[in-house]
Amino acid sequence: MNPYGNIKHGGHGTLTYSRWKSMMQRCHNPKATNFAYYGAIGITVCEQWRESFPTFLADMGECPGKDWTVERMDNSIGYTPENCIWATKAQQNKHRSHCVEIAFNGVTMNITDWANRVGMTPNALAMRLRLGWSIERALTQPLKARTVK
Repeated sequence: MNPYGNIKHGGHGTLTYSRWKSMMQRCHNPKATNFAYYGAIGITVCEQWRESFPTFLADMGECPGKDWTVERMDNSIGYTPENCIWATKAQQNKHRSHCVEIAFNGVTMNITDWANRVGMTPNALAMRLRLGWSIERALTQPLKARTVK
């Protein structure tokens, strides 16, 4: 069955169908703008999802909202029922391969989560660490108050 053909499944025009179609394009259409980051490096959609939107829908359920997309929990493998969940962009950004994890006082989180916890921007925390501050100092030293002239 051709995954790009006219398939009668009742999903056309829905958000879930749009997410499925985008996943199919980036993995299996060399003309897709982001194919280089997916299909070209071997990321594929499992056969049962490739051949059937209704199977994808049964496995994943409806997309929860416009800010949600399909996320691969293990980015080294493709799109399969065991490896995929619905996630927001913020959730997905936490799982990117270049995320920096910081361990402090027995807790490990990424820079964004630590910054939110201690009341600063992720950029401020990252800059402190780039400047060579210890993790303890970077996380515990209060920000200087800015004076407005």
